[in-house]
Amino acid sequence: MSENGGGCLQPQTHERAGYAVPMRERGQALVETALILPILVILLVGIFDVGRIILASGTLNAAVREGTRYAIVHGELSSNRSGPGSSTYTAPSTDTAINAVVQQYAVGINTPLTIQSTWPDGDANRRSRVVVTATTPFTPILSSVFLGGGLTMTLRSSSTMLIEQ
Repeated sequence: MSENGGGCLQPQTHERAGYAVPMRERGQALVETALILPILVILLVGIFDVGRIILASGTLNAAVREGTRYAIVHGELSSNRSGPGSSTYTAPSTDTAINAVVQQYAVGINTPLTIQSTWPDGDANRRSRVVVTATTPFTPILSSVFLGGGLTMTLRSSSTMLIEQ
């Protein structure tokens, strides 16, 4: 506090940008930033994680759909068939040709995929169904940072179509 010419006490000020700022309030903005910044960063990383989940889910859906599409055009009548009775099929739910197609379209999914190809009608004849299902673990960034990867979600996609050839 300082005394002006009339004997009154006034708070000490510091000139900044053309106006007086009381000395005791000079560090207030720094403290407020230090309190809010971590919350803001966590919120932004959380929004980024939601975007990553949506991207991974959409990519997985497209990959499974392409694997199913491959299976329906490579049925019993195809020269390069897939499914039960083909050289690429291993009972009960693995077809290496379909797995390769799903892997090819699963761009950006860095974690291991578990892919199952099943034929509920028991064969790869025309008008039989084929079901391709893929699952993959997904770990959000916030879980990796704060929980050591302790929170992992499983993304799952499945597609069912009728064999046309």
